[in-house]
Amino acid sequence: MTSYDEIWQSFLNNCKASDFDLPSTQEKIHETIKNAVSHFNIRKSDNIQCDDIMETVNRELPESYVLIIAHYIRLIFLINQKTYFESTWQPFSNDVGLKNFSSQLKSLESSITSEERIIERLIMFTEEDFI
Repeated sequence: MTSYDEIWQSFLNNCKASDFDLPSTQEKIHETIKNAVSHFNIRKSDNIQCDDIMETVNRELPESYVLIIAHYIRLIFLINQKTYFESTWQPFSNDVGLKNFSSQLKSLESSITSEERIIERLIMFTEEDFI
């Protein structure tokens, strides 16, 4: 069975994020992994189950699936950053300069789009018809 540690390490190795913004407790890390697995399950029509007690998923996942789940963690992380940035700074955008606000927002949107493309490309590579 694939451990949460393997998934989390893959995220840390492939999707650098600020340590300040990362979940700081085991519970929050578990929630983050389960959320990414849910997104993966929906996209791939799969049924990977998470077990918080054993800190594993219900089967051994190929490296490609672990990598895709890691990128889903990154995607969700970026979407949450964008939402936080918009809700925090949009009311003050005139004070801090609309141009600066807009450029930072576009940067986040670009990162989200790029991450979505990476995920779709990785999924495409795992499809049997592609091989």
